[in-house]
Amino acid sequence: MRFVIIDLSILIIAMFAQTPPAGAACNYIQCIGSCITGGFANGCGPKRAFCAARCSGPSVGPKYGAIAYSPGSGSYGYSDNYGGRAQAESRALKECGKEDCVIATWFVNNCGALAAGTDHAWAGENDASEERAKILAQASCRGRGGGNCEVLVSHCSG
Repeated sequence: MRFVIIDLSILIIAMFAQTPPAGAACNYIQCIGSCITGGFANGCGPKRAFCAARCSGPSVGPKYGAIAYSPGSGSYGYSDNYGGRAQAESRALKECGKEDCVIATWFVNNCGALAAGTDHAWAGENDASEERAKILAQASCRGRGGGNCEVLVSHCSG
């Protein structure tokens, strides 16, 4: 009897090493999406690495976004598809437009969400899935003592 040992990491990487059709744009969110929606969020390391490498070529690069929030007024602003974190955050703060605006979350080739509730509780979170970012933001808001935490804004970059 003969046994064959397969290096699982090589097999996983090979499974995801498909090149997009000619002329197709790379989208990190779509690339990683099947892994996330398949319920493998914690086991997506090899695919995340593959998608990040595949989607950050010279013509694509990282795309930063941010969401800013004003706890005093409830105003918010967001940005997407900036070449750097500082630029994305600066734009989100400008869009928020209040002196007390703070960065709730920032993301790169990813999605972010902001949720606010009662008792001045609010939270920003990010994830590869926009729906998951919303769920995480609401959970974080509730974890900070907020009731009726609702998503105010969600946005993706990349």
